[in-house]
Amino acid sequence: MPENICGVSRATVSYVLNNDTRQSIPPQTREKVLKAAQELGYSPFAPARILRVGYSRIVLVVLQFEQVDPSLAHDLKALEEGLAAHGFTLLWHVGLHTSPGQLHPSANLTPAVIVSYSYVDEADTQMASFLRQFNVPVLSLNNESYRQSVGKTQATYLVQQGWRRMVFAAPERRDVQRLAQARLDGVRQACTEAGLEPPLVQTIPHSREKAREAIANLLTQQAFPCGICCYNDEVAFAVIAALTDAGIEIPTSAAVIGCDDIPLAQFSNPPLTTISFDNRLSYQRLIENILAASQGEALQPALPVPLTVIRRASA
Repeated sequence: MPENICGVSRATVSYVLNNDTRQSIPPQTREKVLKAAQELGYSPFAPARILRVGYSRIVLVVLQFEQVDPSLAHDLKALEEGLAAHGFTLLWHVGLHTSPGQLHPSANLTPAVIVSYSYVDEADTQMASFLRQFNVPVLSLNNESYRQSVGKTQATYLVQQGWRRMVFAAPERRDVQRLAQARLDGVRQACTEAGLEPPLVQTIPHSREKAREAIANLLTQQAFPCGICCYNDEVAFAVIAALTDAGIEIPTSAAVIGCDDIPLAQFSNPPLTTISFDNRLSYQRLIENILAASQGEALQPALPVPLTVIRRASA
C-alpha cells in the first residue's frame, strides 16, 4: 500500500489520491504519495469513490454532431484540462444513436453534470429524453444572440470595407443547420442596419466539383462583386477554391470571411480573414458552474465571448 512505502497515514494517502482541496498537504508529501501510487499501479475504484464522497466526478459532454470541428476539439481540450485541475474527468461522445438493440455508451456512466453543446429544446423529444435519463444538472451552451453575433460581425466588417452585396455560404452538414441559421440571421441583421438588400444564401457542398457548381449558380444571380460570409473556415476554404477555379479574383471581385480561425486558415491562398473567439473567461465561468452544479449550488450567469476579426488577404 502507498502509506507503507511513504511512511504516512492512510488518511493522508486518501487526501492526496482524491485531491481533497480541504486538506493542506505539503508538496513533498503529495509528490511522494503520487510517485508511490504510480509505482504500485494504483487506480481508484470508481463506484466506491462515488459512494464515499456522495457524488460523481465525471462530467459528460453531449455533442449532437456528425463530427468534431477543429475549434470545438480545442475547446474540449481546454475544458478537460480545467476540470482535471479540480479532480473531475471530462468524457464526451458524438451523437445519440447506436446500433439497434444496443445501449448508448453513456448508459454505463454516472455523471455529476452534463454539458450540452446542442440546443436543449423540449420540442426535441429524443434529445430531451436522453438528457433526462441521468437525473443530474444539465448546463447548456445555447445562446441564440451570441450565435447571431458571429454572422453580424462578419457582415459588419465587410460593410466597413465597402462591400454592398452579401452572400451567406451555408454548410451542407445537416447537424449544424440550426447554428448556421443563427449566423445567417446575424448577417441579415447587419445588412438591414446598413440599408443593404438581404444576403443571398448558397449552400456549399463538400466536393470541389459541386462547390464550383454552387459558385456558378451565384454567377447566374449577378451576385458579384460581393462579400461572402462563410459558416466556418472549412466552408470558406471550399469557397476560395471554387472562386479560384471560376477565375474570380479574391479579394477584388469577392471578399471571403470565415469563422473559427483554425490553424489552417493562415495557409489558404489567399490567407483567410476570419473570426476568432476568446473563450478563456467564458470557459472559466463554465468550469465554476460545473463545480457549483455538482454540489447543488446556484449558478452564475454565462459570460459573453469576445469576437475578433483576424484580417488577412481574403478580405
